[in-house]
Amino acid sequence: MKRYFYPAVFSKEGNCYNVKFLDFENIFTFGDSLEDAYYMAQDALYAMLPEYKDNLPKPTFDYMNIKVKPNEFITMVELNPVEHEKKISSKTVKTTVTMPEWLKNLADTNGINFSKLLQESIKNELNLL
Repeated sequence: MKRYFYPAVFSKEGNCYNVKFLDFENIFTFGDSLEDAYYMAQDALYAMLPEYKDNLPKPTFDYMNIKVKPNEFITMVELNPVEHEKKISSKTVKTTVTMPEWLKNLADTNGINFSKLLQESIKNELNLL
């Protein structure tokens, strides 16, 4: 699955860092330290995911030519929707699978773990391995 990297403008104000994104007009956040501001920037991106669904803007990559104020700098903030989904929705759910009875019996006889096999196959199909 796709990972995105969005440029964010960090500005130091007193002991805090404010963050705004070049590609999102309404996403702003801040942190009490640089590390906290980066974490909050990622959190702000993840919080807006439901609003954008599959229509995320293309990240600006020519940000090196953007002029910033003396107390500002630009850094890329990663957005990885699949990893985020793993963190917030890790509970297991039951699903029904149909197959020929003879195949199920043979798999049971050979100790095949259906859940493990299905998960690995889906991850492989989605290029998540």
